[in-house]
Amino acid sequence: MRFLWNEQSIQWFLDASAYTGFHHQLAMRIVPYLEADDTLCDIGCGLGRLDLELAPHVSSLTAVDVDEKVIVKLQRDVILSGFQNLHARCTDATEVKGLFDVVLMSFFGGSGSGMEDSYRLCCRRLVRVVNAENKGNLYPGSHRKTVKKTIPIVQQELSDQGYRYELVTDTIEFGQPLRSWQDAEQFVLYNAPEATDKEVNDFLHENAERTKQDEFPIYLPNPKDVGIFVIYPLRV
Repeated sequence: MRFLWNEQSIQWFLDASAYTGFHHQLAMRIVPYLEADDTLCDIGCGLGRLDLELAPHVSSLTAVDVDEKVIVKLQRDVILSGFQNLHARCTDATEVKGLFDVVLMSFFGGSGSGMEDSYRLCCRRLVRVVNAENKGNLYPGSHRKTVKKTIPIVQQELSDQGYRYELVTDTIEFGQPLRSWQDAEQFVLYNAPEATDKEVNDFLHENAERTKQDEFPIYLPNPKDVGIFVIYPLRV
């Protein structure tokens, strides 16, 4: 999904997170690298679904994003959750001050570069979550950009700069539940706005699953291959 947040794209993302349990499963793969007294900063947190899963496992969590819409939504959800240790802030990564035990970059930044601001904030380790490839399964392949192998790009950057790291790879389902066929068409066009009606229709007929559920009768599967880099700053 393109992260151009609006009311509809926010709802799609929330539906997908809740339906698949993606962020819960991802959090459980990150938790072994956290300690109960850690301070954690999530750079580019988006809607903060991962932060809501990680908050019980650290002493303090600061979630930052430049998009006010998603931060307002996260702040409301933090209140509803009752978490006292999760703080959402609307700011750019370059404006974040202080040091944190752990810094998190989850699907944020370019294929390789963009980690410098996170390194300067990190005392103990940087956790970076990336797609194995920069492609998606939720819209016609003819409208995808050139596929790059993201994990090897990050590996090369870390090796070139002399960072010590661990890498965990996994596949976690993060498909899209949809409320109607029209909703499905709108979702595909959101991701591939130049697709023709025929391309959208052909794609859905080939890939969409009928769930027989009232709320989400249609589902687009999307097994997401991810890499979790646990990076140790040079000063440690």
